[in-house]
Amino acid sequence: MTSPEIGALDRAATVVILPLGSVEQHGNHMPLGTDTLLAQAVSLAAAETAGDTIVMPPPWYGFSAHHMRFPGSITLRPETLIAVVEDVVASVVTHGFRRILIVNGHGGNNGVIDVLASTLGHTHYGAARIAALTYFALAREAIAKLRKSESGGMGHACEFETSMVQHLRPELVKIALAETTYPDPGSRYLTTDLLGAQAIRLYHDFGDLSPTGTLGDPALASPEAGKAFFDAVTSELATFIANFRFWTIPERRP
Repeated sequence: MTSPEIGALDRAATVVILPLGSVEQHGNHMPLGTDTLLAQAVSLAAAETAGDTIVMPPPWYGFSAHHMRFPGSITLRPETLIAVVEDVVASVVTHGFRRILIVNGHGGNNGVIDVLASTLGHTHYGAARIAALTYFALAREAIAKLRKSESGGMGHACEFETSMVQHLRPELVKIALAETTYPDPGSRYLTTDLLGAQAIRLYHDFGDLSPTGTLGDPALASPEAGKAFFDAVTSELATFIANFRFWTIPERRP
């Protein structure tokens, strides 16, 4: 879009999405940019469905310290990622947009977006409503209905992510190199599954969990499964956008 096209948008109705992801290892068979690629693709498709929604270019890198034993992985410090997003959002608010949604596609960013949702909400209170979500957590129930793997089979470069990239960018998936890994997280209080609920917070180095960096079962992936997953998560996000568009923006009080 051009600057005049942005300037002509309805500030009251338009939702602005900032996708976040990462550049990090995704096993032997998946591209480093998988998380950002998927977050952007899901955001664009949901925006088209929801209408009156624009998607900003993603700042490709995220917090990926737990992947740094694998070549090609890049990590920002949490404070760096927070600062980048704070500056981007402040720019958008300066131009009068009132509803901004951070769509995250990387589990390692979860703590960061929790902080951002609170700090940005406080900073721009009265001017804008800002929300943050991880798209596969939002669509947890829909994904669970489609999965074929048992618990542990959907974690990283797994049935879910491999299928999604096979659907969107099949030329980037070297499926013949994929290896299945069901790691033992070491305690019943811990899980490596994408849809698992875990109350405990700790550091898990992926090099300790899997020699290839894969957590789960990419052997169950297919482009057809990827389309089903993609349609499900896109639908959930579009439904949320439609709801978010009408959230009240409180007035700042002295």
